[in-house]
Amino acid sequence: MASVISAKLDLLVRLIDTTTGAQVTERNIIFKRDGIPVKPDPKDPGTYVFINTGREDFLMQIEVFGYEIYEKRVRYEELDDRIPECDVFLMPSESMSRGEKVLSFSGTLPFLKSIEAVCLDRPVCYAKEFNKKTNELTVFTNGGGSVNLDDKYYGMLNADKTSYEKIEVEASASLQSVRLREPVREEQISNLAIARVIFGQVSENGDYLIRVRDSGTGLKYLIRYEAGSEIRFKETCFTGQEDKLV
Repeated sequence: MASVISAKLDLLVRLIDTTTGAQVTERNIIFKRDGIPVKPDPKDPGTYVFINTGREDFLMQIEVFGYEIYEKRVRYEELDDRIPECDVFLMPSESMSRGEKVLSFSGTLPFLKSIEAVCLDRPVCYAKEFNKKTNELTVFTNGGGSVNLDDKYYGMLNADKTSYEKIEVEASASLQSVRLREPVREEQISNLAIARVIFGQVSENGDYLIRVRDSGTGLKYLIRYEAGSEIRFKETCFTGQEDKLV
């Protein structure tokens, strides 16, 4: 009797350059599972799949040429049971020679859990209205036409740009609208700016690092960070002389 070999997808990993939102196509990569090198199957550029590896929680380490080492504990209870997937946001190393150089903001803050930022000077688009029944957000740009919201995570800034609501795009609904994973909490959203989220890294002892591309202009950012049970915001220009997080 012929044996049947089944293939089970146990993890799908997408590698994304957090400063640009583009998938990382570099093939000089080392994956480690609890410190042991493993070889997932490459699929689309920047996408890797683990087949028949089991679904036990583990520490994932990824070393990509030109980027900082990435480390994250994969917890399956936090992932979709049907297609467990993980978006990995990589930060370019300071020595990376491709494209624009990068600017860094780093320090240490005890009990820090996460750090991210949005650019205040370069919004992707502006909010128009939100349909609570369909979870669809309609947006527009100053120039008119279709809107590109191909990334997954965005920040919708409040009116005075001192904080933002994080939104997650699930799918495109039309040329000027997207369906969100969760409803928008803000009631008055008309004309609020929307910008792409740039993710940083935080170690277990509170060391933090976040980087952005040095475009020469438009370097004003709003940092969002979670310290203990509190979410805080800080505006910075990535000059290298910023006050540390408190």
